[in-house]
Amino acid sequence: MLFLVFQVGADRYTLEAARVSEVLAMVELRKIAGAPVGTAGEFDYRGEPVPVLDLCQLTLGRPSNLRLSTRILLLRHEPQPGVQKPLGLIAEHATELARKSLGEFNSVGDALIAPDPRGRLRLLQLDKLLTPELRDLLAVYYFTQTLEADAV
Repeated sequence: MLFLVFQVGADRYTLEAARVSEVLAMVELRKIAGAPVGTAGEFDYRGEPVPVLDLCQLTLGRPSNLRLSTRILLLRHEPQPGVQKPLGLIAEHATELARKSLGEFNSVGDALIAPDPRGRLRLLQLDKLLTPELRDLLAVYYFTQTLEADAV
């Protein structure tokens, strides 16, 4: 399988490339009123608003460093079975790909870790990062966007 490699602080993470529809340069984000910690904001992508979460804020308690290699990973998120919605993740140093099999990832505590020539890769498990507050925000956000689209 092909994986996108990026960093969260000093740790190297990976995500199945098939879950990522695009890797975008950073854009200016609008704030989402009342959004929980970890929410960076939203932006319009091809006419559709997309919520964006900051991986460093979620895991390290600080915003991602805004560098040329910091990107928005546009995911195909499935908030409900059979429903796909776009979700942006801000990731640092999102510049490389790696080939791994899922069998190379071993459980270490609650993490899945694979060896790599440059150290180790941790598989991003988005469901484990989403707090109940973030799940609620996304549920309301996607529901509101669906209602607005239906009204047009």
